[in-house]
Amino acid sequence: MAQKLSNLANKSKVKFGSLYGSPIVWIVADKNHAGYPSNSVTLVTNQIIKMLCFDATEPSNGNSDRRNYGNNRYIYSNLRQWLNSPAAAGQWYTAQHSADQTPDSSHVWNSVNPYSGLAGFLNAFTANERAALLNTTITVGKSSTDGGGTETCTDKIFPLSCTEVGLSGDHVCGSKLAIFSDNNSRIATVTASCVANSNYSSNPGSGAAWYYWLRDAYAGSA
Repeated sequence: MAQKLSNLANKSKVKFGSLYGSPIVWIVADKNHAGYPSNSVTLVTNQIIKMLCFDATEPSNGNSDRRNYGNNRYIYSNLRQWLNSPAAAGQWYTAQHSADQTPDSSHVWNSVNPYSGLAGFLNAFTANERAALLNTTITVGKSSTDGGGTETCTDKIFPLSCTEVGLSGDHVCGSKLAIFSDNNSRIATVTASCVANSNYSSNPGSGAAWYYWLRDAYAGSA
């Protein structure tokens, strides 16, 4: 029998949206989380479902780190724009600032997993699924390059912050989600389809624990 998300216990698994032609499995991470929309349910993917860079290198940026490694300011990141776009293949990117660069094969590290030509993450979600996603105001830490401190932005899909996974980062951004309690609760493994759709020469094995992005910037570094 169908259940409302609000009736499910934390850590319950839910199929919602689609990637690689199959449903995405999520877990209930919290309900009515502080600072999030009233009566909302927060979902986190059950595993790492895709390996992508946070942002492409920006050859025309005046900051050498950002020329060589990409931009660590979340509001400008390629990842943010891709995650929140329902656009068709190759249509999701729009420059977010004067030095911005699309993550094509020439501007991601070693040409690993470029995604400028992909459809937006939300493209394979149904209209009803997209309509169920709530605009959520999130807090993001900035590096000293951008004046330090924090800023807010509004997204439907977003990486977690250090604070939200129960860690002490350089910034306090939001509050801890209910499912995170210790290091074991923060371990994430990769799906088989994540590995199969990655051209990284050192891919982890299917089901192996792996790194994942948080949205905070290091306070002292670009």
